[in-house]
Amino acid sequence: MNIPKFKFWQAKVNEGTLDALPTIVNVLQYRAKLQGDKVAFIYLKDGETETASITYRELNKEAQRVAASLQARGLNGKQVLLLYPSGIEFIKAFVGCLYAGAIAVPATAPRNKRALGRLRSIIEDATPQLVLTSTSVLNNIQLDIIGTDLESIKCITLDILTQNETQKWQPMPLTGRSLAFIQYTSGSTADPKGVMIDHSNLLANNRMIRNAFNSPENNVFVSWLPMFHDMGLLGNMLQIIYTGAKCIFMPPEAFLMKPLRWLQAIEKYQAITSGGPNFAYDLCLRRISDAQLSKLNLDSWKIAYVGAEPVRAATMSKFEERFAPTRLKQSTLYPCYGMAEACLFISGNKSGSGAIREYFNTVALSNGIATLTHETNDSHSRTLVSCGHGWLGLEIKIVDPSTCSLLPNSRVGEIWVSGDNIVQGYWNNPEATENTFNATIQGNPKQRYLRTGDLGFIHKGSLYISGRLKDLIIVAGRNHHPVDIEHTTEQCHEVIRPGGTAVFSVDMEDRENLIVATELERTARNIDIQAIEKTIRSAISIEHDLM
Repeated sequence: MNIPKFKFWQAKVNEGTLDALPTIVNVLQYRAKLQGDKVAFIYLKDGETETASITYRELNKEAQRVAASLQARGLNGKQVLLLYPSGIEFIKAFVGCLYAGAIAVPATAPRNKRALGRLRSIIEDATPQLVLTSTSVLNNIQLDIIGTDLESIKCITLDILTQNETQKWQPMPLTGRSLAFIQYTSGSTADPKGVMIDHSNLLANNRMIRNAFNSPENNVFVSWLPMFHDMGLLGNMLQIIYTGAKCIFMPPEAFLMKPLRWLQAIEKYQAITSGGPNFAYDLCLRRISDAQLSKLNLDSWKIAYVGAEPVRAATMSKFEERFAPTRLKQSTLYPCYGMAEACLFISGNKSGSGAIREYFNTVALSNGIATLTHETNDSHSRTLVSCGHGWLGLEIKIVDPSTCSLLPNSRVGEIWVSGDNIVQGYWNNPEATENTFNATIQGNPKQRYLRTGDLGFIHKGSLYISGRLKDLIIVAGRNHHPVDIEHTTEQCHEVIRPGGTAVFSVDMEDRENLIVATELERTARNIDIQAIEKTIRSAISIEHDLM
C-alpha cells in the first residue's frame, strides 16, 4: 500500500515507523518520547477559561499509574466502565485502561434516575468488574443506585484507585487484534449493542482520517464533542494522540448553552481542525447574532468536518453564506460519513474540496434511481451532499438489500463496507454480529461486508446518502425518508428546535399514517400551537405531497 508521506511523519527519530506500531499504547509511548513536552490537551471547563492541561509525557506517566493500579486489581482483560464528564480525568482513565490491557467501556453518566435504564442495560450487557468515575458523578450515582441492582458494582475515582500504588506498570503483550474498548451505540435502551474495537481497527481508522484530512504538522483541534461518543473519542482524542496534535476542548454543555464559545475558541487558538454533527452548524446559525459574528475571524479553520447525521445541503449553504464575513473559506466544510461499526470514519473527499452538492430528481430517487436535475427550485428536486470515497483500501459497495446483488452506479441501495477499520462485531451478541458484519454479495461468497443499514448511491465516484433502510415510510406506494420530512418540519417555523423532530408511521384503519413529533425552543412563549400545527401540515403537504 502506497501511503503518501506527510511532513510530520518524516522527521527526526525515524518518525516514519509510526504506521508500523501495533497498538495505540505504542503510539502514545512514541509521542511521549518524540515530543514529550508538547501540550496534548487543554481543557476549558466553562468553554472559555483554561482549567487543566496535560503534555504527552505527563499523559504517558499518568496512564502507567492508572494501569499499574488496574493490574494490581487483576483487571487486565476485564471490562472497566468509565462514567465521566468530558475532562482530563476521562483521558487518563481511558488510556490507563489501554495500558493495563483492560477493556474500557465509555458511557454517559446518568443525570437522574430516569437515565439509569440505559446505564443498567449497558452494565448488564458489558458486565464490568469496576466503574471508574469522577467525584461529582460518584456522589450522584451513590444516591441514585441505592436499592437497585447496580448497588453491588464497585465504583471508585482515579485518586482512590491510585492512592496506594505500590507496583509499577507491567507492559502487556498486546497485539493489533487485542480488544481495546467497547463502544455502545445509541440504539434501543432495552437492547444495547456494544461495538468491539481492537487496536488494529483503531490504527487503521486513524490512518484513514489523517490521510483524508491531510493533517498538517502543526495541527490544532478544538472540540466540544462528548468523549464517550465515537466522534469525540476516535475523531478527536485518539486522532490527537495518533498525529501528535494539540486539542483544546470544552464540555458539550458549554457549547450548547452558548455556541459562540466554539467559534471563539477556534479563533483564539488558531485551530485548523474542528467539527461536529449537522445540528451544531444549525445551532450556530440560529444562536449567533450578527453583532457577534462581526467580531469573529475564522481564517485559521481549514477542516470543518460535518458528520454523524444526514449532512444537510441547506445547512452547508447557509453556513457558508452567513459566516463568509469571518473569512471562513468555502473549501473548509468537510462532509463525511461514518458509524461506530467502522470505528468512526468511512468516507470523505480530499480536504479542501468543500461541500460538493448535486441536485437529484425526487421521483426518480423514490424509484431507486439517482437522476440529476438542474431545476434547483423545483419541488421534485432534492439537493444531496457528496460524502466522498473510502481511503486506504476501504471498499464501498451499493447492494440490493433483498437479493444481496451488486447494483450499478446511480442506483439506490444499501451501503456495504469492507476495510481494516471494520470492527470485530457486537459484544455478547453473535446473532446481530452475523447479520450485520458477515454479509456477502451474490457471486462473491468469500468477501465479508458490514451492512450499514443506510441507503445511498455512487455518483461520479462519490458516495451520496439518501436515507435509512429501516426508516423508509411507504405511503401510497411511494418511498419517503423521515430525515427529509424532519428537515422540512424544522425549517418551517422559527420556534421548532433543530434536531428535536422525529417522523415515523403507524398502521391505522388499514393504511399507513404519518406521525410527526416535534419539540419547541424553550424560549418560545405565548405561542399559537394550532397555528404551528397548521404550518407544519402545510409545509409537509407542499414539499412531500403527504397528509
